Amino acid sequence: MKGKRVMIDIHAHILPGLDDGARDMDDSLAMAELALESGVHTIVATSHANTEGFFKEYGIPVYLERLEEFRRALKREKMPLTVLPGMEIFTNDEAPDKIGEGKLISLNGSPYYLMEFPFGIYWEDMDELLCQVADLGAVPVIAHPERYRCVQEDIRAVISWREQGYLIQVNRGSIFGRFGTRAKECVDKLLRQKLVTCIASDAHKPYERTTYMADIKEYMEEHYSFHYSRELLYENPLKILEGRRINES
Repeated sequence: MKGKRVMIDIHAHILPGLDDGARDMDDSLAMAELALESGVHTIVATSHANTEGFFKEYGIPVYLERLEEFRRALKREKMPLTVLPGMEIFTNDEAPDKIGEGKLISLNGSPYYLMEFPFGIYWEDMDELLCQVADLGAVPVIAHPERYRCVQEDIRAVISWREQGYLIQVNRGSIFGRFGTRAKECVDKLLRQKLVTCIASDAHKPYERTTYMADIKEYMEEHYSFHYSRELLYENPLKILEGRRINES
C-alpha cells in the first residue's frame, strides 16, 4: 500500500437509501471521501438485513443494483474506493434458514457472515443461533459484541465463541466511549485479552458515526502496538474478504 491508504472497513452503512445509513447518493459519496481521506481503501457495504420490520426489506437484486449505482458514482467522481458486498444480518430464528437458502449475503462472497443481535439478548440464546449458522458451514462474524448486555456482564461468552472459531468485530466508536461507559469498559477488556478480530466503523452518516478511521489507527498504535493495529485494521479484514482462515499467514 502507498501513503496512508492502509485500512479495510468491513462494516459500514454506506449504500444510499436502504436503511438508517446514507440517505442518498450525496451522503454515500461524502462518506466515501471521508474514508479515503482517513486511510481506508476498501469498505464492505453492510446494509441492515432481515430486520423484522425495523427497516423496509429489500432483496438481493435490489441490493446489488444499489451497489452498482454507487460504484458507478464513485468512478464518475474519480474516487478510488473499493466497495464490496455484504449485509449486517439481524440474527433471529429465521436467519439460519435464510443463510442456508442463499437469501442473505456474506462478506464479499466469503464464508463469513456479519451478524448482529438484540442488545438485551441472553448469551445462551445468542450461542444457539450462532451454532445453527456454524452448522451450515458459515463462519459468524459477531458485530459489536461490546454493546450487548450479556457480554458487558461477562466476557467469557466471547472467549467461548472465539474457541468455536467465531470472529469478533468491535466498533471504533466503542473504543472512544461513544456508546457509553459499559461498552467502553467491555471493548477495552476484549482488546487487552486479544479477543478482537477486527475494528470497523459501523458508519451511518457523513457527519456522525462516520467512515473516518485515521484516529482509531493512531489510537491503537499509541495504546497497543503498530502490529496489533495493522492486524485488526488491515490483515484480518483482508483475510475475511478473501475467505481465508484468520490464523493463516
